[in-house]
Amino acid sequence: MPSSWFRNGYQALRGIESNQRIRRWVSACVFLCTVAFLAFLLLRSTEELRELDDWPTYLGFCAKGFLLYPVSLIVQALIWRMMIVRLGQMAGGWWDIEIYAYSSLMRHLPGAIWYLAGRATMYHTRGVGASVALMASGLEWFLLLAAAVLVYSTLSLTGSGVLLISLVLLSVLIVATALGLRQALLASARLPLPGFVRRRLTALAAAPVPGAADLTLWLSLYVLAYFIGGWILLLLVRGVAPEVAMDLGAAARIWALTGGIGFLLAAIVPAGLGVRELTLAMLLSPTISMTGAIVVAILLRALFVAGSLVWGGALWAVARLIRRHR
Repeated sequence: MPSSWFRNGYQALRGIESNQRIRRWVSACVFLCTVAFLAFLLLRSTEELRELDDWPTYLGFCAKGFLLYPVSLIVQALIWRMMIVRLGQMAGGWWDIEIYAYSSLMRHLPGAIWYLAGRATMYHTRGVGASVALMASGLEWFLLLAAAVLVYSTLSLTGSGVLLISLVLLSVLIVATALGLRQALLASARLPLPGFVRRRLTALAAAPVPGAADLTLWLSLYVLAYFIGGWILLLLVRGVAPEVAMDLGAAARIWALTGGIGFLLAAIVPAGLGVRELTLAMLLSPTISMTGAIVVAILLRALFVAGSLVWGGALWAVARLIRRHR
């Protein structure tokens, strides 16, 4: 019986994935349901919400997180440039930074196809095949998901109080994961994997397979980006609930799980709309009140959108200016 449930569920997911119309309906339903549920929780907690009235303080902590956001953005832009250079076997430059910054602005549009198409189109105007941009996007998805799993599992096993031991174990797991992913890319056609994973691996198999050192470096930098995201989350939690005892390890673990779920659902729900907020609120609720958790989730969404617009636009303008000057 359990095997038949699994088979039926897998077939249903494949049907949703292959049918664009069903995907749009599922995406809209998931988004509306999660937003409605968050609104319902807020309405039930009006008394607690009135107590959270120190908005100047909240915005002050948001400003600190806003200043941290470009660090993560620059790290991920550099990883993108290195992946394009490695997969495309060409010299990189400010073009890659400019394209990454521009496409990051489109991540918040409904549907992942927009920023993927934007990347492919911009590289096509440069004379680079769209397949290179699509392969790099697939590898980016794999590495972000793998980094989320590594951060969450390591910090869950070791506990956030022993951060040094966690970092040592995390380093070992990063190297092991990089070696495993390299082998998976080399043998993608023979692996029993779900369809959406197999398609990404098959597309990547047509490109030069990155070395273990490259994959290790990229994974390490994505792990760093998750810790920066956890730091931003920690600032907001301390702003909304200063009495809560939370450290960087716990915040990074929560943010990694939230981001990992968002990336898994990215094919159905655009930009994790609603799902990330609901996931983050549920993960924070044992630590702070549900109302405070929802406020933190909403503030974090606003901060990330504002960061993408302001810092992403600034990075795009700087890269474009330097490229034209050179």
